[in-house]
Amino acid sequence: MENLLENYGAKNFLLAVSGGADSMVLAHLFANSGIKFQVAHINYKLRGRDSDDDTKLVKDFCDKNQVKIHLYEVSEKDEKPEGSIQLWARELRYKFFRNIQETENLEYLVTAHHLNDQLETFLINLSRGSGIKGLSGIPENDHKILRPLLHYPKIEIYRFAQEKGIVFREDLSNQKNEYLRNKIRNEIVPKLLETNDNFLENFSDSLTYMKSASDFLQNVVEQSFKELCIGQSDIECTLNRKKLFALDPFIVTEIIRKLGFSGDEIGKVQAAETGKFFRSKTYEISFERSQIICRKRPGK
Repeated sequence: MENLLENYGAKNFLLAVSGGADSMVLAHLFANSGIKFQVAHINYKLRGRDSDDDTKLVKDFCDKNQVKIHLYEVSEKDEKPEGSIQLWARELRYKFFRNIQETENLEYLVTAHHLNDQLETFLINLSRGSGIKGLSGIPENDHKILRPLLHYPKIEIYRFAQEKGIVFREDLSNQKNEYLRNKIRNEIVPKLLETNDNFLENFSDSLTYMKSASDFLQNVVEQSFKELCIGQSDIECTLNRKKLFALDPFIVTEIIRKLGFSGDEIGKVQAAETGKFFRSKTYEISFERSQIICRKRPGK
């Protein structure tokens, strides 16, 4: 933790604990460190009794270690979608976490993402044509979300759990290849690891280099963006259209990405004619003869 946060012993944390090996190891480490923390757990009610047994494990751990726990059980009011269950579940849990943090005054959220998660995320982003920032991996400390296990491979986490007698539960649904992440985890990653005994270690080094390159390039992009802006405010800025498209194509792409666009949207913005209007998740932009008006969307 000292690598992620100065004076961490004086802070209060919320741990996201599912009952799996990684999050139970994380909870064990916090419980034996003297750090002040609370636990959040969600029962999605997707796996019947298995989901309830996960909840019982986490609750028993908290009772034994005198840790305050926040439980949320999904019900009919949560309206499970017919589409992406994973996206729905992610939005649900982070809303739950934020509410707890506000109520309990817990500044930092801590999750148990590990090095194998990094590799899976890299491959997902690679398959989606992500920019260099997306290929730089999951950040260790981002908007007060801490991930202290990111440099540890899953096999080491399992080994530590066995050595310390840490009880955890396996989510058997992870063995099904219904979702892209599971397919990558179960079919692609094992083949990659077979190619080189040091694959994960080398991958971690590559991510470090990628992150350094990304940070450097993002600084260049940010500086270019500031130089292009006319009359910039917190919610609106005007870009010099001619100067923007005279820049290196990489910088142009990254500035458009900074405005919330991705994939095919970027090419459409680059080819836009006067009078065109675009809306991303964070910005609305309109093309005038010599300018591009960029307005932040409400609440963004």
